Amino acid sequence: MIKKEKLIKVYDQDKANQLISLGFKYILESVDGKTVYAFFVSEKLISFLNSNFDSKDFFYNNMLHF
Repeated sequence: MIKKEKLIKVYDQDKANQLISLGFKYILESVDGKTVYAFFVSEKLISFLNSNFDSKDFFYNNMLHF
C-alpha cells in the first residue's frame, strides 16, 4: 500500500546515490543549508527502503523547499 505522502526524503548522499543508481526519480532541495534528496513514493521504492535501509535513514514528507 502506498502512503499518502508523495515524497521520501534522504539526507545521506551515499544512500541517495544508491537509490539514484537503481533508477528512482528524485528532486534536489535545500533545508537549512543542507542538500536533501526527495524521491517520489512508489511501491518499489518503499519495498527497497524497508529491506535495505534503517527507518532513520529516510522520512516521508509532502513539502518541497527551494
